[in-house]
Amino acid sequence: MNLPMQKQNLKVLTPTEFDFLETRKWNGVYNQVTRDKLYGIIEKLNCDKKNCTRAEKKLYRIFQKANFGILLERNTKTRETITHNGKVQVSGKFAGQIIAQAVLIDKTALVAANIAAEVVMCKGKVFGDIRATHKIKITKGAEIKGDIHPPSFIIEKGAIFDGRCSMPNIKQSRSLRLSGDAVRKTG
Repeated sequence: MNLPMQKQNLKVLTPTEFDFLETRKWNGVYNQVTRDKLYGIIEKLNCDKKNCTRAEKKLYRIFQKANFGILLERNTKTRETITHNGKVQVSGKFAGQIIAQAVLIDKTALVAANIAAEVVMCKGKVFGDIRATHKIKITKGAEIKGDIHPPSFIIEKGAIFDGRCSMPNIKQSRSLRLSGDAVRKTG
């Protein structure tokens, strides 16, 4: 087996570990087993930094501050409270509460939970309240039964929303206020 030169000279990682980490994204969304393996490889690099090859050091620099998102796979049932400062993607059944930076509810998901995030995109079914600091998007075929509280809200034709929507007042920018004044003055 002919390995590329950078993999022949590895000092800390095995070629399999190197490939496993190299083929991932530092901000990707992965299941628990994959996340644990990735964090283990990163920790291995961290503990033996002085013996790392140039390729291993480069990989460590890319992943040292990795924040892998949480993937709850389809055909799984999860009941818990998730608090994560990154992305959460739900593809299976979930009950509980989700607090994250971004939440994606896949078409295959069935969620009975309250959700709080900057951005929420719903393609599946959610039964519970959703709060977003930036935006909520409900795509065609999705269903939400619960109240939503976003400053920005997009609902596609064919989506179902059964609840109340409360949108916080957003201060108008200076240019919008000025143009509004101009319209009033000119007629």
